[in-house]
Amino acid sequence: MADIAQLSMDIRAQASALERGELGQRTTRVDCYDLERTDLCRFAVLVVPGMVDQEYLARHRGVIRGYLDGGGVLMFGGQLHRDWLPGASRFLALDPPSLAAYRVAEVAEHPIFAGVEADDLTFRRGVAGFFARGHHPPPPGAEVLVRLAGGQPATYVDRVSTGGTILLHANGDLLDMGGHDGTGARVPGQLVEWAVRE
Repeated sequence: MADIAQLSMDIRAQASALERGELGQRTTRVDCYDLERTDLCRFAVLVVPGMVDQEYLARHRGVIRGYLDGGGVLMFGGQLHRDWLPGASRFLALDPPSLAAYRVAEVAEHPIFAGVEADDLTFRRGVAGFFARGHHPPPPGAEVLVRLAGGQPATYVDRVSTGGTILLHANGDLLDMGGHDGTGARVPGQLVEWAVRE
């Protein structure tokens, strides 16, 4: 069983499905503000939620870089607005926002999205826009897993910017999709399985 670290801004917050072991892996919650005092190399995977303090991460980008250059796997789902993640660009919102723009148009054949229908990513309880409302332009050589209707990459894997692997998703946390209707509910378990094998 691989160890996973999940950064947190609130150590009192209710444990996620990942932290409760429901996705099959041992997970440790790490206070974001203890990042520079935490030995990240003991974790196979580092999960960074979208609501984390990106100003703080930018001040400690060397810790993130060191973890990745040591072969770690980092998963981030959110909107980057500070320079802390190697190779990543800032979030670009869809303009104008619309149902047509939010539609998932392409899902690559990949273990994370195996058996997942595009419409089950686009819609949650009949509402579009939860999956992605924009994108991060990927670095050259990144593997795009999901594209929106306008061709924007909503989710990609970057194995070229560091010695490790970065999974970047342009909106919320893919690990929170377990409560989704339809095939989208497969994503959290398949994501964790992929990450620990990576």
